[in-house]
Amino acid sequence: MELYENKSSKHNDSITYCLDSIFTNDQVDYRLYGNLPISTFGILINLINIIIFSHADMRRSLVNLFLLAISISDLLLLIFNFFFLLFPLIALFSNSFILYDTYPLILRYSYPLARIAQTCGVYLTLSVSVHRYLGVCHPFQAKRWITGKPVKYAIFGSVIFSFVINATTWLELTVVQCYSNEYHRFSRHIQLTELQMDYTYGIVMKVITYTLVMFIFPFLILIIVNTRIIVALKHSTNMRALNASGKSLLPKTITSPRNNQNKMAIILNSSSTTTGSQFSSTNTNSLRPIVTRAPKSISNLQSAARDSSVTMMLLAIVAMFLTCNGLAFCNNIIEILIFVDKIDNSENESAFEKSVEIANILVSLNSSTSIFIYLIFSSKYRTIVKEYLGLQNVDKAYSGTLSAATITVRHTFDYPFLMHDRISSRGYLSKSTKSRLSTTLRFPISSKHI
Repeated sequence: MELYENKSSKHNDSITYCLDSIFTNDQVDYRLYGNLPISTFGILINLINIIIFSHADMRRSLVNLFLLAISISDLLLLIFNFFFLLFPLIALFSNSFILYDTYPLILRYSYPLARIAQTCGVYLTLSVSVHRYLGVCHPFQAKRWITGKPVKYAIFGSVIFSFVINATTWLELTVVQCYSNEYHRFSRHIQLTELQMDYTYGIVMKVITYTLVMFIFPFLILIIVNTRIIVALKHSTNMRALNASGKSLLPKTITSPRNNQNKMAIILNSSSTTTGSQFSSTNTNSLRPIVTRAPKSISNLQSAARDSSVTMMLLAIVAMFLTCNGLAFCNNIIEILIFVDKIDNSENESAFEKSVEIANILVSLNSSTSIFIYLIFSSKYRTIVKEYLGLQNVDKAYSGTLSAATITVRHTFDYPFLMHDRISSRGYLSKSTKSRLSTTLRFPISSKHI
């Protein structure tokens, strides 16, 4: 974020005149045609996010509490940035003295509030990344450490820290009286305070504190934590694939052809009333895993897929955050070098000014595009959106076909020994026996496992 310089002039010792033009053409273009539409869109999007994450089904997840807090901080950042960056332009081009006289007061208070919201968003993103890191890389410890209270403490701690670290920003701007040549009357103007222009204060707050708190520390932690998450996720995926390839639904006790024939003979030589009991008593060890293992396997796969989706969603959020804030970090380094007189900015002032405006647009973009990540990776988010839009019946039209296909696939993999090459249905089974066997082996499948 940029500050407004002391752009007022004194024609004599008693009267201070307001400058009519305090923005360059590049600043006007970037803010009106770049930042304004993105900020307007982002405000609407974050209102939607807050409504969705406030839903009772979404509040059950601790991750969603973080995402709700991030949506609130993004909304506040966009609102305060609007009054800090865009409202002064609107006031100056409106030809309204009321807006012209009011915008310095609004800017005076929107600047520190925007800084607080930005800091809060950074550390909420950091908190949710650490939260996911513990869940992925230290799952057993996370069950004891990560509960509702620590998550709420992390959220409130981020808010309090943001207010404390930006406490001095309230003293960096002031509103002074000046005479407007355009309106031919006294008005007000914004300018920097002596504290903000103090060299020692600039070294401590800009060079050290702001750079460490807003860039070095969070960027470093986010990169380390999310790299560990990616490595753990890749390792988990490889292990799951290896486990799935080596696992068989058929127990070793029934892999022998002779064993299969003996058990099939028991079924074929028994009456229909005793087939089920004899089969279960002689094949207890082989049949029972078939009934219980399939739903458990499907449930585990669903849970793993859901956890993987949440992890990928948070990785996408962090990647978007780092990408959109990277230019602001580079601008901060350049600004530090200019401040300590290490480089001369007089020749490249226009280029640096454009870079600052582009960085502001990227910050607004980061706060405005999270809905696309949620829609891609969160099935529950999509479900609630469909519910609010009245589109929940669209999926139900295909549920019958999908359920039938799922049942067919499950029956195919639940009973693979019926497909064994050594047991021919033509040699052993008559039509009536096939029907009796099919009835005996068909088990009800709960819809919640499908």
